[in-house]
Parts: sequence; C-alpha cells; structure tokens
Amino acid sequence: MRDRFWKNAEPLFDGIVPATEYPPLALVFIAIPRLFGSDPWSYEVAYVAMIYVFMVAGLCLVSRLARSLGRDGSGPMVAYGLMVLLMLEFVLDRFDIIAMVLALAAMVLLAERRTVPAFVVLALGVLTKVYPAVFFPVMLLALLYDRRVRDAFHGFAAFVLTGLAAVAVCVLIDPEIITNFISYNGFRPLQIESVAASVIYPFSMFGLTDVWIQGSSPESFWSDNLRGPLPDALADWMLPVAVACVVAVWVAYMALRSRAAGDLTMRLASLAMLSTLLVFLVMNKVFSAQYLIWAIAPLMMVLLTSPEGSERRILWVLALAAVLTQADFAYNVGFLGGGANIDDLGMLVILAKNAAVVAATVLALRSMVSAGRETVSADRPGPVANP
Repeated sequence: MRDRFWKNAEPLFDGIVPATEYPPLALVFIAIPRLFGSDPWSYEVAYVAMIYVFMVAGLCLVSRLARSLGRDGSGPMVAYGLMVLLMLEFVLDRFDIIAMVLALAAMVLLAERRTVPAFVVLALGVLTKVYPAVFFPVMLLALLYDRRVRDAFHGFAAFVLTGLAAVAVCVLIDPEIITNFISYNGFRPLQIESVAASVIYPFSMFGLTDVWIQGSSPESFWSDNLRGPLPDALADWMLPVAVACVVAVWVAYMALRSRAAGDLTMRLASLAMLSTLLVFLVMNKVFSAQYLIWAIAPLMMVLLTSPEGSERRILWVLALAAVLTQADFAYNVGFLGGGANIDDLGMLVILAKNAAVVAATVLALRSMVSAGRETVSADRPGPVANP
C-alpha cells in the first residue's frame, strides 16, 4: 500500500485540511483509519480493514438485490468476487470500492422502491468519488417513465439537498476543500492509460506523431501522461466530448424507454447505467487502473436483471480487461518503474486493455438497444385470431 492517505489523514487531526484531488466526503474515509492507527503501519492495517468491510458489504448487497428481484444470486455473487479478486491490488490501494459499494447500495434501494434513501446514498457516492453522478439521470428517468412522479421529485430533492448540505459544511470548514478538487481535476493532461493516449501512441512508433511520456510528479498531477502537440490539444477537448457522449447514451435510453408501455424495465435501466459508465471511461482523458472497479456495481445490476447467462459476455470481457490491467501495472510500474521508462510493449499492453474495455462498451450498448426493442415488441399486441 502507498502512504499518501496517511499523509492526508495526519494533517486533518492537526486541524489542517490537506489539498487533495478528492471530493469532500473522501476525507472522511481517509480520516476513519487514523482513529485506529497513529503511525503509517497501523493506519494501513486499519485502512485495509475498512476496505474489507466494504468488500463484504458489496457481496451482501448483491445477495440482497437478488432476493428483492426473486433471482438466484449465486452466479452474480461469484462474478462480484471474481471482479474484486482480479482488481484486488487496486481495491486495497485506493478507495474506489467505497464509492462503488455506495452506488450499488443506491441501486439496491431503488429496486426496493426506497427512493429517498437511494438518492441520498447515491449523493454520498458522488461526494466520495464523483463518478456515480452518471447514474443519477438514468435512475431519475426510470422513475418518471414508471409514472412515479412524486418519487422522482423526492429522489431529486434528496440528491440535491444532500449534495448542498455537504458543500455548505465544506465551505464553512474551508472552501479550499471544494476549490482544490475542482482545480486539480480540471486541468490534467492526457493520462497515459486513457483510451485516447493508447490509440495515439502507436503512431509515434512509426514516426507519424511526436509524443513523449511525462513521469509522475506534482507538475503532472501525480500521474504518467502522454504529452506532445496532438495529445495536449486533445486533452482540452476530452471532457466536453466525454460529457456529450454520456448525454447521448441518456438520450438513447430515453428514446428506448419512451416507446415501451407498462412498468419500469429494470433490465433496460441497468444496461443504460453500465453503458453510460463505460462510455465515460472510454472517452475520458484519465483512465487510471482502479477505475475499472467502478463498473462492478452496474454490472451486478445487469447480471441480476437479465435472462440467465444473456450478458455473461460483458462479464468475461471486463474480467479480461481486469487481467490486462494487472499486467499493465505489473510490467509498466512494477518492472519498468513507470514514467519515461514505459516502452512500446508496455503501451501495447495498455492498448490491449483498452480494446477490451471498448469491446465491453460496445456489447453493453448493443444489449441496451436490444433490450429496448424487446420491451417494445413485448408491449405490442399480437395478431388476433379469427373466431
């Protein structure tokens, strides 16, 4: 484990708010292990124990969701364990699994028709790692198309008020908790593991573009980045393009859901959430190794709301991406030392990992469209037999 969380936790107990890249609620989870560990070693032990609690909580949530949907949860629980095991290095070394479990809890509560708690928990996930925000429109639209307008209003209000309350507390304590997070993430260059970087780099192998790898440092936002005229220009546009693509998935979900009558189509909503997240990962200028953990929550929803075995391909492709992520980390960071030491082979491993994620994205989008068409077909009356 790295000790950067300890370095952030210790100042908190001296009354100093550290400048971090994380949303405000992340500081709470960074601080909790410090209550049980007063030195780096004991802090790390307490931190791993906290992460273990969230790992088990996620497994329990998968079982609970299966019961609420009347499905056999054994397969999805094994899938959850598989994905967590394959990403264990990053599960233990980061706190992305906390936000993932909060997002999964929000989905479970929504399936149980506990709307206000669902959106409060989702807001807590956003305040921990931001990315669960991509699920918010799908969850809200699902309620509206199910004609649960009052529930949608209550969920929207719960989400917004929770977020505003947290921001207000941060402003009262130290406004830099908010401004540091925004400034840190707003101006990052093209991270080396992003899909765009892995596509651009092979052209440099043939002398078709001029790029170089910037090693991890304060100036690089503590990540390895691909620099050069093309990646630097592209980085300025990646965030708006990613947002536009995510909105396009939401619009596609609306089009598919609007043609279906009757009750909420949970499978369609689940596929829309998974598709939205994967599109965001593919189009984002930062795709750190641990980000693949984010996909576990909507993937569990998809597995539990789809016909038995129908979406197993997405699971296996994401599992392959997880294996390649470990290979990327082992070779590029563990063996080469990262930064400017990353060679052509290391970049090809990253390209292979990203190709698997792109394939999973295509599969999820195709399944979403297919599920929407199946819903429309199921709602159309069949031919009337002659008397």
